[in-house]
Amino acid sequence: MKILCITTKSPYPLYEGRALRTYNLIKHAAAEHEVHLLSFVQTPEEVEGIEHMKSVCASVQSFPLYMAGRGPLVADVLREPFTHSPLLAVKYDTREMRASIAKLMREHRFDVVHLDMLHLADYIAQCAPVPVVLMEHNVESVLFKRRIEAEDGWLKKAYFRYQLRKLQRYEAWACRQADHVIAVSDADAVELRALCGHDRVTSIPNGVDTGFFSAGSGPRRANSLVFVGGLTWFPNADAIRHFQAEVLPLIAREIPDVSLTVVGKNPSSGIDRSVASDPRIRLTGMIDDVRPVIDEAACYVVPLRVGGGTRLKILDAMAMSKPLVSTSIGCEGLEVSDGREILIADDPRRFADAVIRVLRNPDVASGLGAQGRRLVAERYEWRVISRELMTVYAGCAKKEPRYSLPRGAAVARAG
Repeated sequence: MKILCITTKSPYPLYEGRALRTYNLIKHAAAEHEVHLLSFVQTPEEVEGIEHMKSVCASVQSFPLYMAGRGPLVADVLREPFTHSPLLAVKYDTREMRASIAKLMREHRFDVVHLDMLHLADYIAQCAPVPVVLMEHNVESVLFKRRIEAEDGWLKKAYFRYQLRKLQRYEAWACRQADHVIAVSDADAVELRALCGHDRVTSIPNGVDTGFFSAGSGPRRANSLVFVGGLTWFPNADAIRHFQAEVLPLIAREIPDVSLTVVGKNPSSGIDRSVASDPRIRLTGMIDDVRPVIDEAACYVVPLRVGGGTRLKILDAMAMSKPLVSTSIGCEGLEVSDGREILIADDPRRFADAVIRVLRNPDVASGLGAQGRRLVAERYEWRVISRELMTVYAGCAKKEPRYSLPRGAAVARAG
């Protein structure tokens, strides 16, 4: 097949879950099919990553977004109230991207177009008559609603509620217009079917490279915890704030030398200062290879209170035979059982008790790690996941596309 993939960020480097999923699916698709990539880039690291993508895809074009200051973002915020699209879509609707899509459509006969996030749904109609597959890494309206519940401040809540109403309408419309929608968990698929009123939704979970992620032979640091996830993403920042304030002190009463390492990009202000002041917490920032840090930890924690989809970082940790303690939301969408592959706890006291249990009982820790490794090897290998997606692509390529423009659809950015 000939596939056009459009993404909000470069699939490389692999610094976050979205990139891990997108990169691995593109890499496996490109091994057997012709994949062309159009991608926005938002950081210098992504600009470098695009060069790597040229070795994977048949062609690659990139479009800087918000890299020249805050002016374009302010313009989009002011423009958004006059469109039917929420801000998360308005900012990705650009003349440059529309021109490149039109050019590629003239030059190639694509079998399918892959829109990698809801944020790109304003391009659905332009891709006609090629069938469009919309990848929903999260049910964005559900994720946003959960964020509102965790936010403080009435002004911010009021603005977010306004955005939520637009987002719910937009997500329902986009899922109806796409020829097929991909969810990353069965729970997300149920939400999306209810939202869009049809069954053209397939659940394809996240995956892991069990060859790359495997247990090392280095020594473990006693009573050490690890969390992997950039603190620039609200769910991760909220999780670490909550863990530092409510859970870590309970663990420290029983295990005074407990420590937590947080791996991932840190914001320039706010969470890094407040959390890093705790002597029990170490912030590494972004690192090229997370495996040594995960491998040396005694327990992997996922204290998420907000989220959607499935957590790729959990799959990486399981592939490395690491014992995990997670909230229900943290492991949502994964086929795990409490007490078998993972320990699940939602309130601070129970979460702390579960971590203490892992740290004090080597047999419990090794049992959880072994069962987690077995599960991901059988169910979550990227090769298996990629075949499921290619089956959806092939089915869509044989059907007539379906689309229509909403009244007052967003206008491409001028300039």
